[in-house]
Parts: sequence; C-alpha cells; structure tokens
Amino acid sequence: MGKKQVESKETVQNSSKSLWIFSGILLVIFFIAYQFVFDKKLDLGGDNGGYYILGKALSTGNGYTNIHHVGDPAHNHFPPGYPALLAIFMFFSDSIIFLKIMNGVLLAGSALLLFKVFSKVSKDYRLAFVASLLMLFNMHLMKYSTIMMSEIPFLFFGSLTLLLFLNSSEKENIFKSPSFYGTIIVSSYAFHIRTAGIALIGGIILYLLIQKNWKYLVSYTLGFIALGIPWYLRGQSLGGSKYLKQLFLINPYRPEEGSMGIADWFTRFTNNLTRYISKEIPHGVFPGAKVDYSPDAVEAQWFLGILCLALIIFGLIKLKNYRTFFIGYIGGTFGILLLWPDVWFSVRFMLPLIPIFLFLIIYAIIELLGILLTKAGINKAASPYLALILAFFFLPQLKELNEAAKTPYPKRFNNYFKLGSWADKNLPENAVIITRKPNLFYLTAKRKLANFKSNPDYNTVLDGMKEKGATHVVLDQLGYSQTGRYLYPVIIGNPEKFQGVQTIPNPDTYMFAFNYEAGYHGEWKQGKDANGNLNSVKHGQGVMKNAQGVVYQQGEWKDGNFVQSNEVLND
Repeated sequence: MGKKQVESKETVQNSSKSLWIFSGILLVIFFIAYQFVFDKKLDLGGDNGGYYILGKALSTGNGYTNIHHVGDPAHNHFPPGYPALLAIFMFFSDSIIFLKIMNGVLLAGSALLLFKVFSKVSKDYRLAFVASLLMLFNMHLMKYSTIMMSEIPFLFFGSLTLLLFLNSSEKENIFKSPSFYGTIIVSSYAFHIRTAGIALIGGIILYLLIQKNWKYLVSYTLGFIALGIPWYLRGQSLGGSKYLKQLFLINPYRPEEGSMGIADWFTRFTNNLTRYISKEIPHGVFPGAKVDYSPDAVEAQWFLGILCLALIIFGLIKLKNYRTFFIGYIGGTFGILLLWPDVWFSVRFMLPLIPIFLFLIIYAIIELLGILLTKAGINKAASPYLALILAFFFLPQLKELNEAAKTPYPKRFNNYFKLGSWADKNLPENAVIITRKPNLFYLTAKRKLANFKSNPDYNTVLDGMKEKGATHVVLDQLGYSQTGRYLYPVIIGNPEKFQGVQTIPNPDTYMFAFNYEAGYHGEWKQGKDANGNLNSVKHGQGVMKNAQGVVYQQGEWKDGNFVQSNEVLND
C-alpha cells in the first residue's frame, strides 16, 4: 500500500472518528439543555390542542376528523403529517408529557442531521459542529421542542430531506440510489407537516433547474406531485384551504373588514418586511435581542437586523456548494411569509430557517476573519471555534425558559381549565359548548365544542350557535379580542338566552346554559358604545319569547325600547 493511500485511509478514519465525537457531544449538550428547559405544562396556544385531538382521532380509528365537533366532521385546516406522527406515538402513550418529549427527540435528531448537512456543504466538520451546537442553545428551538406543534417535526424531516438530497444529487444514476426515492418521499411528508414547506420543494427544484439536471428535476417533480395531489384533492372536495381563504382577508380575526385590495397587499408586504428585518430575524437568531412589537422599532433592532441580513447574504455569496438551493429555500419561505396577514406575527413561522441562518452567519464571520488575517499578512485560517463565544449570549434565555417551566398557569387559564373539568363532571354527555378556545377546552371538558362566529351582527352569532346545536356557552377572560368584540355583547344584549350555571371567580369565568328560543328575535341597529366597541340595540320589528319559545310580545322596537305592539299573545 502506497504512502498516499495510507494517508487517505487515515484521513477517512479521522473524519469518521470526529463525526462520532462531535455527534456524541451534541447529544450530551441536548440532554442537559432539554432537562433544564423542559416544561410539563400544556402550551396555551390552541393549535397544540388541535394537533393532539387530530392525533387522537387517527389513533382511535376515527379518521382525519374533528372528534370534538358535532358530527365528527372531516378536518381541512392542518395538514395531516404531524397528527399522523402523533398517532404513531400514541400507540405507546397518549400522555401529553410523552408526546412533548418526542418533539425533543426530533430536535436532537435535527441537530445530528444538520451537522452532517453543514459538513457536506462547508467541507468543515468544526464549523458544522459549532452551528449545530448553537442551535441547541437557541431559545426558540428549545422552546418549541417542548410543545406539541409542527415546527420541530418539520425541521427534522426537512433536515432529513436535505441530507438525502445532497447524497442523491451526487449520484450518476439516481434511479439506483435509495437516497433519491427517500428525497421524494421524505420531502413530500415534510410538505404534509407544514404547507409552507412548499418552499423546501421549491429550493430543490430551483437547484436542479440551475444545474440543468433534467432527469432528476422531472422525476422528482412528478414524484412530489403524485404524493401531494391526494391531499390537495381532498381539500378541494371539502371547500378548499382555510389558510388560503384567510390569506385574502385584511384581518382574519375581523372578517367584517373585508377582502384585500391592491393597496392592502402592498401595505401587508411592507409591514411584514419591516417587521422581519427589524424584529423577528434578529430575535430569532439572537433571542437575547428582545422584540418590541410597537409600530416603530428602536434603532438597535434595525442595526442588528440589517447586520444579520448582511451576514446571511454574505454567507450565501461565499458558499461554494448548493448556494442555489439555500437561496431558493430561504427566498421561497419569505415569499410566503411576506404575503401572510400581518396580524400573524411570531418567530415560530421562520423557526425551521433559524439553524440555516446560524450556519450562514457563522460561515460569513469565519470568511470575514480569514480575509482580515490575510490582509494582516497572517497565513492562517480563522478557527470556527471562535463562534462558540456566541453561546454565552444564548444561555440567559435558556434560564428564562427554565423559570417559565416552573411558573404555574396564569390564573385566567387555570380557571378556564377548571371550568372544563367542571363541565366534564356536571354537564350531560350530549352537551355542545361554545368557547373561544375549543381545542384547549376539549382536553378537560371532553364534550363537543365549537367557536362562535366572528361577526358584529347579533343574529349571525346567535344563529351560528343554533346551527352548532349549542347548549352552553363559556365567557372567559383569556384576553382574546374576539371574545369582548363578538361574544360578550351578544350575551349582554340577550340576557334571556343565557342563564348562568357556574362561575369560577378571580378572574370570573362563566358557564351559561344557552336557550336560543328564549328572549328577543328580530331586527337590531348596530352602533358603538361609549368606549368605541361595537354593540347593537333592538330596533325594528321583533318578538319576545319565553323559555319555552312561546311569543308573548311582538311589534316595533326603537333604540332598545318596545314602542308599538302589533299584538300580544298570552300563553
């Protein structure tokens, strides 16, 4: 065996050894950090409750349905990828804590996969290790690894897609490569976890197009369409995508404001662009940069945001391998996010890009340091380990997560869950409850639920409750504007229809028995109260009914007062 062959063999052995050592360190760091930040409490966002319910429906053989709604209707909001994964986990345990831990396992797997991806792209194990290590110190990634949400599962399967794609794109005969078929299957599954993941597929297609790899491009595109079209056709048969419909509303939380116009699209785009640059990109990459969501970002936020963006762009420019793919993936993701309703704001929407941003920023910093060393006459490359100093800026935010994990639920949510437990013990099994957060309330109430309609017209809200077969209504103090804007005025304006049956005090959280037939039925006049809130008063033709639905008064009403009787009906 020649000297070069021996050196080559030793290099491969050393690389393999380094890979195992670095991977082991990543797992140890993750285990320590995850135990430190893990929160046993259910997240208070309604979506994680929705995912749990869908996973439960699949695991119990009820199909992809809303088992917490009357009639168990087919679900057409969340794509089925993550609920299907939860259903598999539920064969072992349906404990919320267990399912949260599984998301943590997926984050650990993502770090290992991205370590390999970054190693292939940069040809530097050290740099890849530092980038993967820092993602385990990132507050946002760690937080969502303890929540039953789709971002971390998408990150895992997106990362697996990247590794499979890198491996298969290097093969001369893709049809003999298991990685090629894996790329099609896994990327399609990632898309079914998170619809915005279409940007991942777009990045792959753009790279293949630029590379003029026509065989791979055509085969991959056809394979993805074949796997993706069943979910699309199902959605169309159920009335189309709810997300797409909300996209065209000025404010999905206030549908009465109407649909988007040309000027509204421009305003939305600029608002989102400004917010991502000045707030969410810098806060996502460096969680210590606190976000102020007031209309005007402070100068420090703008400076850090522009600096991050400049480093990401410079990192892309200097990247020698797969640059086109990353440009397509990042550009496609933000092409979607910048058109989303600007009331949907959170770092979570760009969460799967945070590890890539960290990698590109570190890559850019090392390249810049190398340039400076060369100009200084020092013939030595900068060490990627220098970027580990950033870890010290991430640790305080992990301490925040640790403190949040020890903090009990806010009293308003604690009362909400208590009322759900009361409903489970005291309401009949055929009860149907109207509440602002049906996904969360179901986990304790175990009854059929529905949301109220977001509409200022009382009759529309009341008719919506009747259509759902509502027997009870929850008036909470969770702080969501829709409750005060749409539900509270209806209850106050129709006291005969709502009879209090239970109150959890401080802050008062109410359960009302709902009787659609009782009280006023007729025309209303919409206006505003002294605080500028929408309200309505009886105005026009109407009737009053008793609890049995028998009319005892009918005629004309004006500004809330009965002024002229057409006839009076006695029991």
